[in-house]
Amino acid sequence: MRLQFARRVRRIADGDFLLREVERRMLERLDVVRLEPRRVLDVGTGLGHGATRLQQRYPQATVIGIDVAQAMAAQAARLHGAPALRSLAARLRRWFGGSTQAGAAPLFAAADARCLPLAPASIDLLWSNLVWHWFDDPRGVLDEWRRVARTGGLLMFSAFGVDTLRELRGLGLRLPPMHDMHDIGDALVMAGFAEPVMDAEHLTVTWDSAAKLLGELRALGGDALRDRRPGLRGRGAGKRWLAAIESLAAADGRIAVTFEIVYGHAWCPERRKLPPGYAPVDFIGKGAGGSGRYPSG
Repeated sequence: MRLQFARRVRRIADGDFLLREVERRMLERLDVVRLEPRRVLDVGTGLGHGATRLQQRYPQATVIGIDVAQAMAAQAARLHGAPALRSLAARLRRWFGGSTQAGAAPLFAAADARCLPLAPASIDLLWSNLVWHWFDDPRGVLDEWRRVARTGGLLMFSAFGVDTLRELRGLGLRLPPMHDMHDIGDALVMAGFAEPVMDAEHLTVTWDSAAKLLGELRALGGDALRDRRPGLRGRGAGKRWLAAIESLAAADGRIAVTFEIVYGHAWCPERRKLPPGYAPVDFIGKGAGGSGRYPSG
């Protein structure tokens, strides 16, 4: 996975539209939360756009963006780190005069979400946008997030749900496991987070050709499955795959693909011990396929 994202540093922007749209919707959800964080962590920062938006929202906070690929974290620092911000401020002063000052800039580093280089209870807001499906051990990641979350801190994230790319799955596309919203809620409670709230929505994205569709999806990530084919498929197989995708086109010639986006947030309560094997969960549903609240009891 590190290798694949290192190769996609300059291509990921081709598929960045989906990340930015979900980021916008996450920030809207953050509008109703009263929080003044001192330290913010963006897990899976990619090119650093989300970390930058969080820094703008919380200018007094230290915002840290981490990515599993060192090349990606380095590119994020070039685009949004302190040197880039100082350079922008200098250009603005040349163009407009005055005392334009460079504000705070996010910090960027390469790190594994399961082994964060952070002290326990050091993060007030832990943020992650559409990274969950890359986790080989989601429970291990949640345990690590719980370790670094400060009491009273907030975890906010998005993830692809089980209906994501269902049209392409129907054609035989193999994808990483996508998790059910309720299973993610259960995992949050088991990891010790309090009052998880989950909801989901379906976004439909259309393309005018199979080639563009595949190009933008490849920019978002490759095949990280352990049992993936060791070599490349032949040209004929590629043509057949493109033809199969083109068969999904509607009367207007556009190909529609579904993305199920799961949103979740949970709080970090005071640490308390429960008897071995106990994790109280109270389910309060809001109808089939809707949203659910999972108080920790």
